[in-house]
Amino acid sequence: MTPSIAVPTISLDRDPQVVGREFDETLRTVGFFQVVDHGVDPAVADAAWNAARAFFDLPLDDKLAVERPAGGLYGYFPMRSESLAASRGEATPGDLKESFNMGPGIRPSLSPVDETEAALFTANVWPAALPELQQTWQAYYAEMSALADRLMRVFALGLDLPADFFTPHIDASPSALRAINYPEQTHAPEPGQLRAGAHTDYGTLTILRQEAGRAGLEVHDAATDSWVPIPPTDGALVINIGDLMARWTNDRWTSTLHRVVNPDAAPGSTASASQRRQSMPFFHNANYSTTVECLPSCLAAGELPRYEPVMAGPHLAGKSTKSVAPTA
Repeated sequence: MTPSIAVPTISLDRDPQVVGREFDETLRTVGFFQVVDHGVDPAVADAAWNAARAFFDLPLDDKLAVERPAGGLYGYFPMRSESLAASRGEATPGDLKESFNMGPGIRPSLSPVDETEAALFTANVWPAALPELQQTWQAYYAEMSALADRLMRVFALGLDLPADFFTPHIDASPSALRAINYPEQTHAPEPGQLRAGAHTDYGTLTILRQEAGRAGLEVHDAATDSWVPIPPTDGALVINIGDLMARWTNDRWTSTLHRVVNPDAAPGSTASASQRRQSMPFFHNANYSTTVECLPSCLAAGELPRYEPVMAGPHLAGKSTKSVAPTA
């Protein structure tokens, strides 16, 4: 069946009002697009990417030395320790990936409202075996934060709001940077097991770098109940919104189901099942205590909001907790 959606590529180097309208049109239907002319320093991006690859190539003991603590958010996540489909209530085997996470770090000026917020602003852990990881990742985190701020300003314009509407709601954002390694598959996956199970993201927006020539990311086309691949595009970053932004816009914008399939399952793929893949997503979120409720420009006359107001931080925490795979 022919998909009813297409994932466009949008240049940011144009009038923000024009780009905002394009974002609005795309996010009403697809929930995903790619951006070019985004201004991210390629040297900074490549340094962080290469450091991530070097981390995943370390001996397992060196990676386990920075394994996230029980219930923690940052550090090393071993293979199969997450099941993203579980965030939607589906019972599947652990995803065929390993990852490394960093957060915003300690903010001395921040007074957390509870233990959950405090956990979002704990110190990051860095591997002694790879000292360059910290410097390169902190630089890339800053680049991603700046791009997210820029995107949120264009989002506001696309929603017929002042450009700085979201600014006071994201100035203490507990955003996270993650690198994901999908290793070569030397054994057949278990039934229902994917590199990343079908899920939606949780926060405001996600910025993703894919590995060139390593397909696998797919988005769900609800109209045809089919999956549409997003092939890696040189120099482009994949953008999608999460559940929080969909809620904020009263579902005017779509938080789209997506997954990463095993390499032999990718449509049109000539890769062997052993093909390795890497990606780097930046998960942007609203401030922990921000109250997310229907935006005034997203409510038609006589219409009622679809959702009750929710605090951004607990919403995020609840989703994240569900994705932890059960231990064997």
